[in-house]
Amino acid sequence: MWSAPRDPSIHGSMDVDATHALAFLEAHRARTGEKLTMTHLVCAATARALAKYPDLNAKVRFGGRLEKRSTVDLFVSVSTGNGKDLSGAKIERADALDWTGWTEAIGGRAKQIREGKDPAFEKSRSLFKALPFFLLRPLLWLVDVLTNELHLHLPSQGMPRDPFGSAVITNVGMFGIDTAFAPFVPLGRCPMLLLITEVKDRPWVEEGKLVVKPVLRLCATFDHRIIDGYAAGLLAKEIRAALEQPAPAQATAAEAA
Repeated sequence: MWSAPRDPSIHGSMDVDATHALAFLEAHRARTGEKLTMTHLVCAATARALAKYPDLNAKVRFGGRLEKRSTVDLFVSVSTGNGKDLSGAKIERADALDWTGWTEAIGGRAKQIREGKDPAFEKSRSLFKALPFFLLRPLLWLVDVLTNELHLHLPSQGMPRDPFGSAVITNVGMFGIDTAFAPFVPLGRCPMLLLITEVKDRPWVEEGKLVVKPVLRLCATFDHRIIDGYAAGLLAKEIRAALEQPAPAQATAAEAA
């Protein structure tokens, strides 16, 4: 899939006080029984941030033209085979989901993928396994042209349009990873790749005093053609605010109307 590095990537990390987020998750689970996790909170915060700054929800097409997406769609990575394989679920119109919608969207798709019941994933995996290695790079190039450049929608062949959406989010905290950055998938065409690491106790300065707090470290890779330092700061501000003070109820677009 990869050739010599050409992506104009920049990287950044941000520590977030997770005290209120952890308390919110515990209260929400007790009240509703839903298995809401830090991944859901980060996904919701990211989707809302991209919706607030639509110019950053863009992709590069036709050799360099920037084109804004019409919806905020997130690709949430899912590990399979006890960590031996990696796939993911594309969550469409992610900024309109409430908390129940997030648990159902990610949980349901993850279960399908892990049980081998996701049609698109199974078709694409079977195709790649059947081909000789020397045909894989040409096939990936063709998939990129069809789904990104031409915007064709071919789910029956395991090739949905714009397969990775607005951002890729991966939780590596379950593996005990403290800090990590990931490279863009060449056919992803998304402006941001965000890794969620392990929430752990860290030293924190609060009102001039050193205290110990549970801290979530987010590590991001940005496409510098779309997101520069200033734009990354705008997204970081929105995501931090949403995580440090989670909304007790997150209305869908229909409910808000």
